[in-house]
Amino acid sequence: MKSRIISAVILAPFFLGVVYIGDLLFVLFIAALMAAMSYEWRQLCKADKFDFTAIVCVVATFLTVMFSHFFDVLISVILMVLWTGLLALLSRLNTPLKGRFQNWMLMGMLLIGSTGIGLIWLREINGMGLEIVFWLILTIWTTDIFAFLFGRSFKGPKLAPNISPNKTWSGLLSGVSCAVLLGFLWSYGISDSKNWLILPILGAGTALLAQLGDLSVSKVKRRFGVKDSGKLIPGHGGLLDRMDGFLGAVPFFALSLAVSKGDVSPWI
Repeated sequence: MKSRIISAVILAPFFLGVVYIGDLLFVLFIAALMAAMSYEWRQLCKADKFDFTAIVCVVATFLTVMFSHFFDVLISVILMVLWTGLLALLSRLNTPLKGRFQNWMLMGMLLIGSTGIGLIWLREINGMGLEIVFWLILTIWTTDIFAFLFGRSFKGPKLAPNISPNKTWSGLLSGVSCAVLLGFLWSYGISDSKNWLILPILGAGTALLAQLGDLSVSKVKRRFGVKDSGKLIPGHGGLLDRMDGFLGAVPFFALSLAVSKGDVSPWI
């Protein structure tokens, strides 16, 4: 627990600082982060070698996410689909991945790429990008932290015992409730939004999607008999272990904002 807290205290301000600076530094950071996560995901799927397919996986993720800063988002999405198809071909020719192993890997590549593209697109929304991404990050972290703390304290019925035995319904409800509360506080104290109900509703949806992302990564780890996705972060495991909530929340949140044609009225 001590190493977990120390890692969080060091890494959280660094992450938020990069988000605040934005521009090319943020783009490079997110692209590198997603590339590292794609490597971890591939290793989870019974592919222990860092072979040519792994190199293509890492490089393609990095370039696709980075290109979303320089080109239209749609172009990046098309590139992501194309290189995922290339990975499918390479994995059949050069790796032991077969059937469902390959399917799990490709699904993860699409999800990770979408998360990186979504974060960069959200950060670059004129005038409101910084606030939107800060709110999104803090909502996901709030959900994760309070779901862990209250779930550990109150315990009770298990949420998904066959996937993640430590998660409870009390933790889920506590995490969602705290995300809703953050939405209220953000509306009144930071954004001065007149739409004081919208952010709490978005917070609840984001919290549920973040927990779904958490459970999804846990499902993959359990499917392949892995406890942690890596050992990069002391007390936490790998990057996927800390970013799983983002995989669930960011793509859907970015897509919903894109469907509304960039409507940022909840923050106004």
